[in-house]
This record gives sequence, C-alpha cells and structure tokens, in this order.
Amino acid sequence: MRRYDEELLAALRDYIIDYQRENGSSPTYRKIMQNFPIGFTSTAKISGYINVLCERRLIERDGNGSIKVDKRFKTETVNAPLVGQVACGEPIEAIENIEGSFVLPKELYGDGELMVLKAEGESMKGVGIDDGDYIVIRRQDTAEYGDMVLAIIGTGGTVKTFYPQKNGKIVLHPENEQYDDIVVDECLIQGVVVGCMKCYR
Repeated sequence: MRRYDEELLAALRDYIIDYQRENGSSPTYRKIMQNFPIGFTSTAKISGYINVLCERRLIERDGNGSIKVDKRFKTETVNAPLVGQVACGEPIEAIENIEGSFVLPKELYGDGELMVLKAEGESMKGVGIDDGDYIVIRRQDTAEYGDMVLAIIGTGGTVKTFYPQKNGKIVLHPENEQYDDIVVDECLIQGVVVGCMKCYR
C-alpha cells in the first residue's frame, strides 16, 4: 500500500482552501507544482494526493474531475478598472487614465459596469469616504434624488450627494459641514457610488 506524506497532504489541502478563498476558483495542477516545487514533481503525484484528500472528504471533485470549489468561496466577480482620482472637495480635472484594476464580488457591488476612483479630499467624510479611499462607482448617466454620484461640472469631476431642485437647479451636497453646497444649472452624471474600500497602511 502506497504511503503518503501526511505533512504534504495537510499543506496541499491548506493551499487549495486558501487559493479558493482568495481567487474563487481552484488551483490547476501547474499552480500546485509551482507552489510545491519539491513536494510535487509530476501531475501523477498530485493526482494521487488529491485522490487521498477526496477519500478523506477533505475536498471534493466536480463532475469533470476537477477540484470542486468550496461553496463558501465561490462568487461571481467583475473586473473594475482604477481610473485615477476624483475630488471629494472642489471639482478636479476629470481625466480618465486606467492605472490598474480590481476584481470585485458582484454579491457586494451588484451588476453593471464598475470603475474605481481614488478619493481626494474630505468633503464626503460624513458618509465614511476619507481621503485616499477607493470609491466603487457603477457607470450610468442618470441618478435618483439622494444618490451619491460622480458628477462632471465643466471639465472637473467630483463625488457629491445629488439633490435636483424644482427650480431646475442641481445641488451637489458635500457630506461634511466644513464644505459648501455646489449649486449648478447642469452637470453630467457619470455614475453612482456603490461602495468604498479602505486601506489601513
């Protein structure tokens, strides 16, 4: 009877679970070999160890024989480009330069075309958006009363709460009492804020 390295079995199982948690998918055999260059030198050895983990019901295979993703870690995602900075204060020049991207779970941010902007300023601090935060925006050209929006005024972009008035004016309201409302005759709505991400470093 073939003997299996129990430490390697435990390490493989932990790696698979961690990979699924981070990526929402299972690692390929190639990925496993890259992560365990000494432990696994062939796909046949990996397959043998996967079989043992399945027999012990520590992981499962799907209908195609691939490693089944634990349902706790399986989620639909959307790729959202990071397109620069946006003012949370006075409007700044609206320049859209793709600087990177984020993979975001649809369960949290919903469907639609998403983009991410880095907040600059403190005018939306009252709703938890601080300078340096990453704001998730769903692209759309309309908004409802009270939505937080990305608005273009002239050539400048800003994030504010949207309050259209009966007299035709539009109030873009900062969520910080140290800032004044921006009142305009018109503005271009480019999206609605659907989330905010913070980095504590």
